[in-house]
Amino acid sequence: MREHVDNIFTDERIQRAFRYISDHEPDIEADQIRLTMIAAPPFGEAARARQFSEELINLQLRPVTDSIGNVIAGYDVIGHNPVIVGAHLDTVFPAPTPLELQRKGRRLFLPGISDNSAGIVALLWAFRAAKQFGIRFRRPVLAVGNVGEEGEGNLRGIRHLFAEPLWDGRVCEFIAVDGAGLQRITNQALGSRRFRVRMTGPGGHSWADFGRPNPVQAMAAAIHTFCSSGTGPGSSFNVGLIRGGISVNAIPREAAMEVDLRSIAAGSLENLEHQLRRAVAQATRESGVECKIEMMGERPSGATSPSSAIVAATFEVTRRFGVEPQSDVGSTDANIPISLGLPAIAIGAGGNSGNVHTPDEWFDPSHRDRGIQRLLALIAVLAGLD
Repeated sequence: MREHVDNIFTDERIQRAFRYISDHEPDIEADQIRLTMIAAPPFGEAARARQFSEELINLQLRPVTDSIGNVIAGYDVIGHNPVIVGAHLDTVFPAPTPLELQRKGRRLFLPGISDNSAGIVALLWAFRAAKQFGIRFRRPVLAVGNVGEEGEGNLRGIRHLFAEPLWDGRVCEFIAVDGAGLQRITNQALGSRRFRVRMTGPGGHSWADFGRPNPVQAMAAAIHTFCSSGTGPGSSFNVGLIRGGISVNAIPREAAMEVDLRSIAAGSLENLEHQLRRAVAQATRESGVECKIEMMGERPSGATSPSSAIVAATFEVTRRFGVEPQSDVGSTDANIPISLGLPAIAIGAGGNSGNVHTPDEWFDPSHRDRGIQRLLALIAVLAGLD
């Protein structure tokens, strides 16, 4: 592996592409801001997808948009056993979310500027640099701008991509470029299940009808019981949203909550779900309300072996940039191919970020060029240079 990586890093075309990336940081930053200003809320990614497609056309690629909204283009051709580089187009922010850029030093403050405009622009500029210097690969290489990674999107874009692949066969290697950073190599997929719990009752006046079943109180009891149950190692839960009631002096007719369960092990995730369902059933039974539990989404768990070619290559390439890589656990688009037994990872796009998934999200592009260079080198190592 080291000798193969040495050959990539000493290739004159790769070295020229690296310098090109470093020299064009102002243009990369401008593209990142421009793409971020195109709103891409959950299930509303079409405008950003069109722009992503235009960017690929400008690189002399021939993108296609599939039936769910993913944009896919072959670097040369879409063929057998490709290296696939994916960056999700959607953000976590619903419409309308104010998009106003602020700068503090080198930091760019803008919702979605890191997750995942950093990933999108890294993919585009890695391909642009390769095209600029006539780099050709031995294996097919695909660029994918996919929809539906965040929240209730439930990885719908990548699910569809692998359910109906445009390449020959299903074999591939997959790299998800997601957010900032250079150190983390996400090769273990964090499984998750998300539920919406809805409790209902007759409602009424807080004085005249006191004693009637109260969905909000029943929901509170269920939350208390569930949160007191504890979790096993490598697991977590979050009650992220609660709704219910119309007035302080009216017994609510309805209450709802949304719960996120996560674990690195499928068995532990199953146990968490059982604990949630038992707590809800107990509260429902004791209060007299009616209840419905709906699964909002599920992400499978799994792992790409540290000894696999894709992980070994990513570690070796990352070290060439003076960074000691670390294996990571995460919930990303890579969950889907990993669960299918395909070699897949998620990596950052360089730079640094903070307050991700909040209106105060920021990205610092310092040394971002190393992230894009790392991506290009990794593609070259996996696909081979022609």
